[in-house]
Amino acid sequence: MKRVSKNSRQGKKEFIAEVTTIGSLHHKNLVKLIGWCYESKELLLVYELMPNGSLDKYLFNQSSELESHWKTRNGVIRDVAQALDYLHNGCEKRVLHRDIKANNIMLDFDYVAKLGDFGLARIVQIRNVTHHSTKEIAGTRGYMAPETFLTGKATVETDVYAFGVLVLEVVCGKRPRNMYVQGDYKYSIVYWVWELYEEGKIVNAVDDRISSEKDEIEKVEIVLILGLSCCHPNPHERPTMKTVLMVLNGEASPPMVPTERPASVWPAMPSSFKQNENGSLISGTLTPFTQLSGR
Repeated sequence: MKRVSKNSRQGKKEFIAEVTTIGSLHHKNLVKLIGWCYESKELLLVYELMPNGSLDKYLFNQSSELESHWKTRNGVIRDVAQALDYLHNGCEKRVLHRDIKANNIMLDFDYVAKLGDFGLARIVQIRNVTHHSTKEIAGTRGYMAPETFLTGKATVETDVYAFGVLVLEVVCGKRPRNMYVQGDYKYSIVYWVWELYEEGKIVNAVDDRISSEKDEIEKVEIVLILGLSCCHPNPHERPTMKTVLMVLNGEASPPMVPTERPASVWPAMPSSFKQNENGSLISGTLTPFTQLSGR
């Protein structure tokens, strides 16, 4: 159950966003909204019971099957990818989640992952003439794509970036930012893994607690490279969620990732093979925001 504070204007906006988005969505990897009510001047959202709670609890706070088994962690990554592909490509109207992060991923009794918390989600018309306006940049620091701060727009590509950070977080067992120096964004998990990749030591990023077999090391490395590709500074170079799923299912090789992390340059030039895809910046954007608000 989720309770909205009586005096929170933002909370009421998020309540409306959740009811109008997830209330009409149906997918095995989305947390199911059972109902809502208004009682004693409080707004309440009732979700299906998820016995194992949120993903971040199992990554950082306690021993669990998720902690030591690569197969379970990989399953979580695939579950979230399926949910996000549904939001981007499987709905009648595209949905941007805008807050992909570990504590918004819930785990059922069998550690099947389901994406929840649609308080920041927005429905986007595919037609170019339709936009969603909002007053502030929303999201969680560490998961927000670099162009968000330059353009003030949320897109399918910014969702993919946040998913990439989540992938690195799950594989490495480390939080997204400030790994070495407090307050220094340079040392985010993305920079750290990319430095190891440049040195040819990307497997050193894998969480020491994972007991993977030798034949799984190559698969883990592929997932790490996939995570980096999702975190490419140029949004046009990031894979779509359809491509992500193909890689996770062994149906395609991971996208080519430059050994050295490219510098963030804006405006970014689109790649020729991405210009006509439905997942482009043109077809899935929100109009500029005017205020920054990280969560």
